Amino acid sequence: MSAHTRQHVEHEIRFLVDDPAVHRAAARLRRLETLRVIHRHRERQRNTYFDTRDLRLRQQRTVLKLREIGRLREAIVKQSLGHQHGVMRHREIAATITPSQRLRWIRCSAHEAVEPLRRARALAGDQPLQAIVTIRTDRHRAILARGEQRVELDVDHVRVQQGRRTCAQRLELEVENLDASPRVFAEAIAALRRRFRGMLRMSRVSKFEYGLRMTRALTRRSAGDRGGFRTRGWRLRRAR
Repeated sequence: MSAHTRQHVEHEIRFLVDDPAVHRAAARLRRLETLRVIHRHRERQRNTYFDTRDLRLRQQRTVLKLREIGRLREAIVKQSLGHQHGVMRHREIAATITPSQRLRWIRCSAHEAVEPLRRARALAGDQPLQAIVTIRTDRHRAILARGEQRVELDVDHVRVQQGRRTCAQRLELEVENLDASPRVFAEAIAALRRRFRGMLRMSRVSKFEYGLRMTRALTRRSAGDRGGFRTRGWRLRRAR
């Protein structure tokens, strides 16, 4: 792999938040019991997910996305390695997209392709990759530490885009183990649950899966509306 490519296995757990006040409070945390916030920043991401028309990557528990944060562009391929007690494991490979690659990175030749794209093409076979869904994430990131052990807390406002408009949105908290022991990571998750007792719902539905479900539902509704018209909550089909 090139110097611009990195690979790691991530361990993370995701919670959904219904109350915006809880979401805001999580973004302002300074401590989480024995862990203290040593760094925080905010970033706005635009993630475009790619797959074949018949979703071959999804069938193999893999996603390919282009992440854009300001001028930074990264191609990322992520493969699910399973989960235990709600903690998901993924193998992630990310590569920086250079300015000269930005306009044609998804359609470049084999020898020009970045490593995440090579992996995705191997799974896609003879089917071309195309943009499937775009998700914008407003992220408040905090790094919590106990000594030298670090855990990341991401407070995300997720918006599924259809063209220029938002067709669905949700609030999330993600906790990722950076370099903490399994015990400290588990204690961080337990501390977060105690801090917001009864206000968090664990979810294994990824951002991509959520976006795909929402756009499919909107497409079905649009197709249904074209097949008839609505009155008093009932859709009446036009006579053929």
